Amino acid sequence: MSSSSSTSRHQLQVTHVQSQEGVKVCDCVVPAKERTCWKIINPGRRFWNCQNSMVGPDSLDFDKLRKCSFFEWKDEEQADGYYKNLLYSLKQKLDAKDEMSEMNRLRRMIVEVQFLLSQEQYKVAKSEKEVHDARKAIGRYRMIVALLFACLALCVLKLGGSM
Repeated sequence: MSSSSSTSRHQLQVTHVQSQEGVKVCDCVVPAKERTCWKIINPGRRFWNCQNSMVGPDSLDFDKLRKCSFFEWKDEEQADGYYKNLLYSLKQKLDAKDEMSEMNRLRRMIVEVQFLLSQEQYKVAKSEKEVHDARKAIGRYRMIVALLFACLALCVLKLGGSM
């Protein structure tokens, strides 16, 4: 059950597939990966394909620009019907449940971050009040110092004028 592909600039031609100790190997001399299809047509059906088939041109390694189109089904196709549809719908429900648990985890993280943010906002507001109170105190101290200088100046003038 080997497949062959047309040769293009970035593809290798697959002429045969070897099996080494239960591992499928194509002409790339790369062990094929076993994967599972979850499309509606073949839910749960396992297949092998070359690891190079997943490498795209965005790779900076020019040796990896090649794409191998090796593909071989491991399992026989299921007949259309109840079990095939059931398997697909169960996978969809499982994915939805995983997404919901991830969403719930993210919601909990949001609540934690909001709590930490409110604590920090409280600290900032408290610091701003302390700064405001300190500025008011500094203003009062300036007035007291100015009054003391004015009193001192009056005393100097009175003492200086009576001598």
